[in-house]
Amino acid sequence: MSDPLAAPPVAIGIDFGGTSVKFGLVQAGRLTLRAESLSTLSYATGDLLLAAIMGAIDDLRARHPDVRAVGVGLPGIVDSRHGLVHHLTNVPGWVNVPLRDMVSRHTGLLTVIENDANAMTYAEWKYGAGRGRENVVCVTLGTGVGGGLILNGQLYRGSRLGAGEIGNMSIDYRGRPYEYGNFGALEAYVGNTHIAERARARYEAAGQTRSLLECLPVTLAEAALGGDEIARQLWDETGVMLGAALADVIWLLNPDAIVLGGGVALAGELLFEPMRRTIRERTSPVFHEALDVVPAALGSDAGLVGCGALAVDALLPVR
Repeated sequence: MSDPLAAPPVAIGIDFGGTSVKFGLVQAGRLTLRAESLSTLSYATGDLLLAAIMGAIDDLRARHPDVRAVGVGLPGIVDSRHGLVHHLTNVPGWVNVPLRDMVSRHTGLLTVIENDANAMTYAEWKYGAGRGRENVVCVTLGTGVGGGLILNGQLYRGSRLGAGEIGNMSIDYRGRPYEYGNFGALEAYVGNTHIAERARARYEAAGQTRSLLECLPVTLAEAALGGDEIARQLWDETGVMLGAALADVIWLLNPDAIVLGGGVALAGELLFEPMRRTIRERTSPVFHEALDVVPAALGSDAGLVGCGALAVDALLPVR
């Protein structure tokens, strides 16, 4: 019989980003320690990076011997059931890597791996903006557009563990060519570099020269709030495109809440107002009247918290 006064289990959360790997300790849904990150650009091969990750885990365990599990979140195609990283685009040589078993053998600890958007979704559902809801859609808006699904109170991965890839949904079947042959994929319009490209072209058409750096979402948000009409129109269009895609998701899944995180979502109401408006225009009140469309609550910590929470929950007996 477990001790009801025992402290909640502690897990190491590891979150792969575009150019860095973040580490932290997670306990009861909180990030209790943020450790030093590793730069993926500092390692010439996947093997060298993996060795550095193992070293960082060893260092955390030496300082915190109460750690009981490890959770790793990664972008790309991840087989969480069998513990395989099929393909990690930003690390050379990471193809069909049995990461879960490698970490587990090295540490002797229960280890889980998960797609990074799923990890963020799990964190926001259990401890963030989606808490207390049975059906939640999470969307990450950054360089790419990722997503995750909580259906009937469980993380839904799909038959091939790839569910939730909202960025690859088409908003125009004759639109821009994109990966996997899907014309008009949402990500081709609302990923941050694609927003910057649209902005640069719009400014040039108006006789104004802007670099891509000057057209990134954070700069466009500042410009729109300062009265720049081109920037304001771009945010309105981006919100409409997102709203159109999410309207399809709403018709399909009828969620309780949609949670949006990532750098692009930091534009706030510049993005959320046209997005919510479009959802209302394109769905029945039966679906949208009780629907919350809200910003993520955990910010950049969501990935670490989600990885750690998944690992801790894997320690619990199945009911």
